[in-house]
Amino acid sequence: MISRRLIRIKAMQTYYSFLQDSDSQNLNSLQRELEYNIKQSYSLFIQLHCLLINIADYATERIEIAKNKHIKSEADLNPNTKFINNIIINNLHKADQVEKTLRDKTFSWNENPHFIKNLYAKIISSQYYIDYMNNDERSYKEDLNIINKIITKIIIVDPLINEIIEEHSIYWNDDLEFLASNLIANLKKHDIKTIENYKLPPIFKNQEDEDFANKLIKTTALHSSNYDEIIQQALEKWELERIALLDRVLLHLALAEIMEFPNLPAKVSINEYIEISKFYSTSKSSVFINGVLDKIYLELKSSGKLNKSGLGLVE
Repeated sequence: MISRRLIRIKAMQTYYSFLQDSDSQNLNSLQRELEYNIKQSYSLFIQLHCLLINIADYATERIEIAKNKHIKSEADLNPNTKFINNIIINNLHKADQVEKTLRDKTFSWNENPHFIKNLYAKIISSQYYIDYMNNDERSYKEDLNIINKIITKIIIVDPLINEIIEEHSIYWNDDLEFLASNLIANLKKHDIKTIENYKLPPIFKNQEDEDFANKLIKTTALHSSNYDEIIQQALEKWELERIALLDRVLLHLALAEIMEFPNLPAKVSINEYIEISKFYSTSKSSVFINGVLDKIYLELKSSGKLNKSGLGLVE
């Protein structure tokens, strides 16, 4: 579930904190902090499932309230229950982690009733929801399509959700769009039969990705001084202190991959950290990081110090 890109981002955040206060941490605590950071992202992934359930529960409550009105309309007496009977939403709780999270009192979207209410108001006023409710077709594709639109067009762009996320956990910052995409991707793997046994994907896609995360953070911290020397040589007349700390962090992580991960193509690692810098660092950082890493890469390659094998040999 956690991609290599997100692993790198979480490693960047964890290592950045480490460099700011390296005296208070050792390699083992650094690795535990990264593991915790990644698990927190996974908890937000689960919470997105809960949010869909909470919205459907609110819709059910509105129908029940309408039925008890003193003067009832035809719609009150015969409500359209297509959304609250959405087969996907009704089966999300089948995943043990989702059911457990719904019972957990540590955090709940329902603590922000105005948020749920406003989301629901936006949903029912949207044309795609109206079309969905008026369409007599009942299929997994139809139900998935409306969830996709609710997530991408309403939930993740709502300004209040970012406030709630930031207030609850600093580890959730910047993860929302990526995790929402993962949720939709996971739902697309199911159909009307398999959704009845819905399960969450594991945190890591495989053992290789988990090993990558652990090795990346440890290797980077262990060789921090060495990477500074390599960067200083590449800078020539520049001083290391002139580099923004975040750019230094990205350079360290990239060098760890280039020098200590034989099966990873160097160009892949370089491009990954250039892309991350575009989002997290300054407007000029990507060009700077690209220049420094290219220079170091060419020097390592020409001197025969580039230790690559297998897929790592791909240019």
